[in-house]
Order: sequence, then C-alpha cells, then structure tokens
Amino acid sequence: MTNVELQTVGNEPSETALVRKFFDLVNSDEFDEAIDLLGENVFYHNIPLPELVGRENVRGFHQDFGIGSQVRIDWQLTRIAQSGNAVLTERMDIFRHENGAEIVLPVMGSMVVESGAITQWRDYFDLGDFERQAASFRP
Repeated sequence: MTNVELQTVGNEPSETALVRKFFDLVNSDEFDEAIDLLGENVFYHNIPLPELVGRENVRGFHQDFGIGSQVRIDWQLTRIAQSGNAVLTERMDIFRHENGAEIVLPVMGSMVVESGAITQWRDYFDLGDFERQAASFRP
C-alpha cells in the first residue's frame, strides 16, 4: 500500500477517509494510485458480473474497459456511511469516452477496510442500463 495523506471530514473514521481518498484519486485521473489502496488480495465484485480477486486483476479489468486511456471517470459520492469497518457509498458514476459518449450510472457500493487497505469492494448497479449506454462507446 502507498502512503497517502487522508483528508477527513469532521470526526470521520479512518476507514471512511480512506474510501473518500480512493474516490478523490479516481476522479483526479490517478486511477493507478487509487488501485494501490486496495489490498493485494482484494475481493472485487461488480454485481452481477463475475467476481475478481487480486489488486492486479482489478487494475486489469478497468484498464481493459479503457480507464486511463480512452475513458475518463467521475464517480460522484452522494452519500457515505460507515458501520464497523464497512463503508457504504451511494454514487453517480460517470464514464466519459474520448469519442464524446457518456455513461451515467447510479451505483451503490460497499467497501471493507482492514489494516489500512480496501480488502473488499462490491458495487451494485443495473447491468442492462450500463450495457445500453456502453453501446455508444463502440466505434
């Protein structure tokens, strides 16, 4: 894991601050640095897609979609809450393709933070909505 300075809001717990930092890095086009906040053996599940295990598999999944090359992202947190070491997010995920196409997708997410790293990441969204919008990304 990389050393990062965490910005907290009020008395925000460190787990929430780490998740907030993750999204700040993502939205600053520092996706690799954001992925580095994941545990080496992170469990990642974009429900209803197949599960992935491992930081590098998660990095590859997003690179294959074009994140950091053809696709820029703006994942807007609308709500964030914590219970124990689980941090829940409600977001509007926006993907902007270099061809001008855009995907705007409501997402609910859950991340578990252990020992200063995100060890579980689940996102819940409407796959049909995503696929309909993603068709505009194809040439």
